[in-house]
Amino acid sequence: KMVYTIDIDLQIAAEDGLAENVALIGDARAGALTALDPKTGEVLVLASYPSYDLNIYNESYNELVNDPANPLYNRVLNGVYTPGSTFKVGMVAAGISNGTLRSSTTLRCDGIYTYYGDYQPKCWYYPQTHGNVNAMYALQVSCNCYFYELGRIMGIDKMNEYCRAYGLGEHTGIELPEKTGILAGPDYRESAGLLGWTPGNTIAAAIGQSDNSFTPLQIANYIATVTNGGTRYAVHLLKEVRAYGESGECLYTSGVEVLDRVELTDDAIYGARQGMRQMAKYDSAVQAYMG
Repeated sequence: KMVYTIDIDLQIAAEDGLAENVALIGDARAGALTALDPKTGEVLVLASYPSYDLNIYNESYNELVNDPANPLYNRVLNGVYTPGSTFKVGMVAAGISNGTLRSSTTLRCDGIYTYYGDYQPKCWYYPQTHGNVNAMYALQVSCNCYFYELGRIMGIDKMNEYCRAYGLGEHTGIELPEKTGILAGPDYRESAGLLGWTPGNTIAAAIGQSDNSFTPLQIANYIATVTNGGTRYAVHLLKEVRAYGESGECLYTSGVEVLDRVELTDDAIYGARQGMRQMAKYDSAVQAYMG
């Protein structure tokens, strides 16, 4: 028999919480939630909403396949979405590790990014400004202007060097079919036969926009890679294979597989972790956005 890595209590809590939050949002119809052990790549939670009852799968199959909410579609593995501000954590880690800045370095937010004359995107906080912002505060308040400037200075090639090491746009290693999404950049534009890459695309990509689109599982593993210090593990669901019967002898144990290693400095890891901690503790960006 196969033993999986899923923590059943966490899975139940995740499915219940996901359903409650989708209902709370009102105009939402679907969602996904996943959690990994950042030290091993083990999947602890894999929740996609809406779901279905496996006990009556055969009887309800026709109803399920014709449901416009598509409950048979696993959004954690195959839903591809713009990462938005989740992308900023990796930008902080890359920018500090690359030597572009330190965690304490401040960049200016004036509400509008005016470096380019023909493309001047706004911070989400506009018409207000965040002022001088360091890495941790930039993550706490999700300041777009900070990341526009960081992306401009780093450039798309260096950004994507780190993103590939994080596993964005790459297979996670899970034992199930999954999509790989899109890592925005000149390479993707050329392969897709799209218009060429511009500096404006780079600063948009720096806040998780442009062509960037990834699965929730990829995003979870990329965050795990940053927070564990730079090791990207293969995501896996299988823990053990045991013999049937009283002995329950372990026939196979799934090992921990390292897919990549990105060199992140101590200051980079501190800046990324502290920024996420401050966001979770103070929730300032959400409070400001919600008024």
